[in-house]
Amino acid sequence: MPQSVSDPKTSSIEPKSSSLIPLLEREKQEAADRLFSLITSRHSVSPKVLQEPGPNEEQLQKLIEVASCVPDHGLLRPWRFILFPKDKRSALSDLFEQALLECLPGASSQERQRARDKAARGPLLLGIVAQLSQDNEKVAHEDQIASAGAALQNILLQAHAFGFGARATSGRAVRTKTFRSALHLGKDETFLCFVSVGTASKPAKHKDRPEPASLLSIWP
Repeated sequence: MPQSVSDPKTSSIEPKSSSLIPLLEREKQEAADRLFSLITSRHSVSPKVLQEPGPNEEQLQKLIEVASCVPDHGLLRPWRFILFPKDKRSALSDLFEQALLECLPGASSQERQRARDKAARGPLLLGIVAQLSQDNEKVAHEDQIASAGAALQNILLQAHAFGFGARATSGRAVRTKTFRSALHLGKDETFLCFVSVGTASKPAKHKDRPEPASLLSIWP
């Protein structure tokens, strides 16, 4: 009785492809573990301790790219970003001081200087603007806010992945008429925050985080 001869191509491919399955699953798990470590190791770094170097042009473009990879109901793109270049920080200092005087006309010289110092928040300084459509019947206002917040988080995580420190900061200055006018904000736009990015001269302060079980409830 003649013996069957196996196809050498088949015999070489099948074991190889089947052996790839555990390898791919292991790579997926390792990638998931790395992502988990990246997210859970991120902590805000004070802009006061951020120094050069900051992100280069390629890294800046990637920060904006990841910011656009967020849930966006209705494809409204309810966010945009403003770069505050280093050669414009003096003008930004003036703006912070003017915004302070709008809120506090009798501000002391020390308060005015502290306001001006905010313009030096790290080598890279971005602003995040939410463009909130009030008239869209399908996309709730809350959905748009959530999308802008997700864009912020993606920027912070990617900056952390690059090895930089970063922090989002806000304050009453960004809500003044002076500030809104200087940044040419539309009537449907809200300046959410600044994002400072740079090399941390001191380690980030690790804050205690809640246990997952304390944040999760089961319905009903």
